Amino acid sequence: MDTTADGRTPVEKFKHISLFEAFKNDDTALGAVAALFTTSKFTAGSFVMREGEPGDTMYIIKTGTVEIVKKTMQGDPYTVAQLSSDKDMFFGELALIDDESRSAGVVCTTDCEFYVLARSKFLELGDAHPSIGLAVTRELARSVSARLRKANADIITLFDALVGEVAESGGLGE
Repeated sequence: MDTTADGRTPVEKFKHISLFEAFKNDDTALGAVAALFTTSKFTAGSFVMREGEPGDTMYIIKTGTVEIVKKTMQGDPYTVAQLSSDKDMFFGELALIDDESRSAGVVCTTDCEFYVLARSKFLELGDAHPSIGLAVTRELARSVSARLRKANADIITLFDALVGEVAESGGLGE
């Protein structure tokens, strides 16, 4: 049977993934979800996805650690976050709901294995099990909403800092 590094089955692992919170105690529902995932392995140093590339898959970290990487305006990479399997983390979930390019890159800092869900399988889940699909979609919406609220707060913070810097330097000059 397929298990994680700590011996958990996919259903046991998925009980701890926030996207599946609404039915975490329903092994039948989690089993239906787990059946849609494939697995994929990547070696340390390899990119799972690159910022700007098209994508249609979401990943749950089965084993290993990754870094979420963004590029500056000058094209220099910087690490936004580090995610690991022991924290029951996932990424790429926006690809389940839109056709946009990847908003960040993901690079493996260790050898990794992932549970992978394609958008087409997610849509099939919603058709076959509407209540499960709706529950996952609601969690996706909550996640996106929280990120949007944080981004808005960050923009205000940056704007305030910029205004302060301009004021301290004597203004814009005329």
